[in-house]
Amino acid sequence: MSGAPAVRIGVDLGQGGCRALARHDGRSGHGRTPGFWSGQPAARVADAVGAALADLGPVPDGPVAVGLGMTGLNGQSPPVDDLRARLRERGLRGTLDVADDSVTAYLGALGPVPGAVVAAGTGVVVLAAAPDGRTARVDGWGAALGDRGSGHWIGRTALRLALRQRDRDRAGALLDATVAAFGPVETLPARWRERPPTPERLAGFAGTVAELARAGDPDSRSVWRRAGVLLADSAVAALRQAGLAGADVPVAGTGGVFAAADLLLPTFTRALRVGAPCARPVGAAADPLAGALALCAGPAGRTLFTGLVVHCDIEERAGKR
Repeated sequence: MSGAPAVRIGVDLGQGGCRALARHDGRSGHGRTPGFWSGQPAARVADAVGAALADLGPVPDGPVAVGLGMTGLNGQSPPVDDLRARLRERGLRGTLDVADDSVTAYLGALGPVPGAVVAAGTGVVVLAAAPDGRTARVDGWGAALGDRGSGHWIGRTALRLALRQRDRDRAGALLDATVAAFGPVETLPARWRERPPTPERLAGFAGTVAELARAGDPDSRSVWRRAGVLLADSAVAALRQAGLAGADVPVAGTGGVFAAADLLLPTFTRALRVGAPCARPVGAAADPLAGALALCAGPAGRTLFTGLVVHCDIEERAGKR
């Protein structure tokens, strides 16, 4: 390889979208493609990397350092062979670091320090890390089995409440919003059997539920309050598994759900203090895309998560570090 500094590329592969950020010599390039649920995640990642590099503009011939946080792993080792091949097809060489998106969410929110991070967007996953190297991952089971308190959970729960309003012949703002977003409720079951909604579509409805909650709708407010309790419950479970339930450590929330802090944080904070009184709720320093960049920046980004990151050369056989 030449002596040119590596172009750093962070990639965040979520359920609803894949974002890439390329940085070199003070310049940045951005790329975005469909997410995990669109299929062929390796292709989506490679396309996002290519788009970010194109947006970055000309750089000296040299290596790249790619850091990827991806959903859909459920604690399993990430498959990297297909991705490495697709990156090579684009003429890229250098290093590749891949981890579950909980790791990159953690690095973006807190950096390489002990604590816990609740990443709540379309889905939700919590990761806690202790000074002795123990880690604990909670939830992240996907929309059908878990993701309690996620955007998908909020959208689905609100939809169910709206249908209960319909069954009770009780008009309400939530029912009106459901009809506006999804069509007549009488034909909803048949239409959804034919074409089930994607998790991100239901998660998108959470934004409408937030607007209704801020306007004073009691059912919508109750959904967001319950989401805060569920997310705190998962954070407490992760802290306990990592041996941190009684420790003075930061707990950060990140992701689109936490953008509605006014609706979520009151119950989240109360429930967290009950389950882990010494934990300190803090704001996230940055997002998972920044965490993906930190992952490929050098060993410091991987030290806290030994065994959870696959590090390899794009041209060579992968191996864990």
